[in-house]
Order: sequence, then C-alpha cells, then structure tokens
Amino acid sequence: MASLPTQQDIEGQLVVVLANLKSRNMAGVASHGMLLCASDSSHEKVELLVCPEGAVPGERIKFGDFEAEQSDAHTENQMKKKKTWEKVAPGLNTTDACVAAYKDMQMVTSAGAVTCASIKGGTIG
Repeated sequence: MASLPTQQDIEGQLVVVLANLKSRNMAGVASHGMLLCASDSSHEKVELLVCPEGAVPGERIKFGDFEAEQSDAHTENQMKKKKTWEKVAPGLNTTDACVAAYKDMQMVTSAGAVTCASIKGGTIG
C-alpha cells in the first residue's frame, strides 16, 4: 500500500494543484482541482510536488523558461473536451535531481523549479 502525504505533510507547503477539472465531491465539498505528487515505479512511495521558497501562491506554473509566453489556461469544459490531463500526464516525470518535468522541460515557478523530496525518475499524478 502506498504511503500517502498526510495533512501534516501538506499544511504550510507551497503545493502544486492542477486546476479547472470537472467538479468532484471531496469530503462533502465540490473540488475542481487535484494535488500533484510524484510516485516511484511501484507506486509504494508518494511525495508532494512543492514549489521553492519565494514562489507566489496561486501563480501559474510553466514548463521550461518561466519568462516564455504561455497560452491561456483551459476552462473546465476545455479540460474535459480536449482531454488535456490525459494527454499531458504520460509526459510528466521527475528527473534524477528530483525536479518535476514535462518531457525535457522543468516545471518552474517565478522562484525556480518544482521538486519532490527524493523520488528520482518517478511519475507525476
């Protein structure tokens, strides 16, 4: 069984949330997002993706150069219709330096790269 992050692991962290998803009821509250984590190949070990100190809560995360132009965020309907998550998810991983990446582009905030604590070559979901 996977060792999942606990409430104590999450509180106070600058975490990564995939937004604009179809609403799902989570503990009686409508949720439109998903907390992103890295996991090892066996899915036994799971760690939060965290933003570096100095990242701005709520800022959009980019892949590659933070200063590069970025397209508009997809709406909930676009996410569902275009199956955005299903297309992107297979390309998400962690590098040997525990940095979150999409293909060969690092996941970055205005303060630097998004990382996990220790999972190298893991998947993100």
